[in-house]
Amino acid sequence: MRPVPSLLAALLVLLTLACAQQTAPAAPGVAGGSPATAPTAPPAASASSPTGLPAPVAMRFGLNSPTAYVTPAWVAKDEGFFAKYGIDAELVVMQSSAQLAPALMSGEIPITLSAATGIVNATLGGSDLVLLGGYSNQLRFWFYARPEIDSVPALRGKQIAITRRGGGVHQATELALRRNGLDPDRDVTLIQVGSTNDSLTAMLSGAVAAGMLSPPGMFRADDQGLHLLVDTGDYRYPFILQGIATSRSWLAQNEDLARRTLQALGEGLAFAHQHKERTKEIIGQYTRVDDPTLLEKTYTTLVPGFERTLYAPPEALRPDLEALAEEIPAARDARPEQFLDTRLVDELDRSGFFQRLYQ
Repeated sequence: MRPVPSLLAALLVLLTLACAQQTAPAAPGVAGGSPATAPTAPPAASASSPTGLPAPVAMRFGLNSPTAYVTPAWVAKDEGFFAKYGIDAELVVMQSSAQLAPALMSGEIPITLSAATGIVNATLGGSDLVLLGGYSNQLRFWFYARPEIDSVPALRGKQIAITRRGGGVHQATELALRRNGLDPDRDVTLIQVGSTNDSLTAMLSGAVAAGMLSPPGMFRADDQGLHLLVDTGDYRYPFILQGIATSRSWLAQNEDLARRTLQALGEGLAFAHQHKERTKEIIGQYTRVDDPTLLEKTYTTLVPGFERTLYAPPEALRPDLEALAEEIPAARDARPEQFLDTRLVDELDRSGFFQRLYQ
């Protein structure tokens, strides 16, 4: 009978512990002693520090250019807006929308800045890529040529640099040539060189006669005596030059992450509009330019032309479809809305998110 006292003692200990658990106060954030579940999304309309974010998500974010056109993403990274919305963003630079489309389709990069051309082309080919929004909705590059060439018709028979076939630079080059009486397929030879910075190098070396440039490279071209032939901004050509693209399959599984990415970019865009000097510093850091005059010109040429929201207008896709219709029959009957999913941008806009960023 010796075990009985031991058994009674053990039962008394267990009963004491049970009572203590029932009377102990719940830990902060715990209801009824059960672990709290953190919300998985920030308030959609938050323009200040969001609360209840999950642990930072590592995410590769694509850039379609190493130039100042991607300034809102650089700002979002350096000013902590990606981190604010729970994103540990790795910025991955590629050279055109034509390169980014395969990276999106493979999942190598889940979401990216991209011109519409590569996204539309891939979607017409059967992919599930889609544009969520954008902030630069006009085709604007600067067409430069070597000093001895003073007009676009003088480029007949010459080699012209482009970044990659199927991208915004390619389309801008063909537009400028056609508007000045040249056939891009017969009158000139288009050479893929990589980036607009590479186009400048190729012109200065004499390897090509002309090429599209953007800030700050175009100002170096001025200093080197190259001739500006065309500012495509004069054409007022609607075009989603800096769109935000992903795949529909990724979006379906990561809608909250996509929303937070848009919020971070929206804040980066607003900061760029409102904080000129700091934005110039960030541009200088990423472009490796420390000349104050070049940075001032770069900022004033590009940033004021950015939209203040992330809305991408459907009509800006019509030129892409018209240009592709000759080669891809499906483009003839396609509607611009097929390539857009602006639900999240619309939601943020209705909530007043963008408006609050500028107050």
